[in-house]
Amino acid sequence: MKKHLLLLMTFGLLCTCSDDDVTFSETTTMRINHYKNTAIALEPVLTLLVQNGDNIETESWNNFYSTIEGFDYVPGYIYDLSVRIDQFGNPAADDGSFKYTLLEIIAKQEVPAETEFDINLKFNDYVFMTTDSGYQILNQIDIDCNTLCDTLDAQLENQDIVVGTFTRLSTNEIKLIELQ
Repeated sequence: MKKHLLLLMTFGLLCTCSDDDVTFSETTTMRINHYKNTAIALEPVLTLLVQNGDNIETESWNNFYSTIEGFDYVPGYIYDLSVRIDQFGNPAADDGSFKYTLLEIIAKQEVPAETEFDINLKFNDYVFMTTDSGYQILNQIDIDCNTLCDTLDAQLENQDIVVGTFTRLSTNEIKLIELQ
């Protein structure tokens, strides 16, 4: 009897995790920027910057708080992707309502290392800088603060909003060239 009950429970669990819960599905094109920016979710995070639909090729980039299944992001490239978006009617408590799946990398263009970009380093009470092992953004991206380390420390201490302008040194290291 216990075997039958266990088998029935397992079958029920498998059925609740099926694609039958998908209430809507569409394919879209997304552009992914060559760097990530900081944002605030339940805690401070690094997010992809994306454009989709009519926003592609504009100056408007949006934080993307999810992941794209099958997509391995590498900083330093702008990607154009074909992505399937599935919406779920009854997502699990720790899942979102949408699932993004890579269908195709349409284009991948390397951005010159000297290209400048801005990253939010502090926003009100949220400091995105860590110094556990040198200067880093959320313990993920190494920062060469060059001659601006003391100025950076002072601004993080005394200002509500701190934005840094950077260039790329390598896949996981950026160089601070200006503070705003």
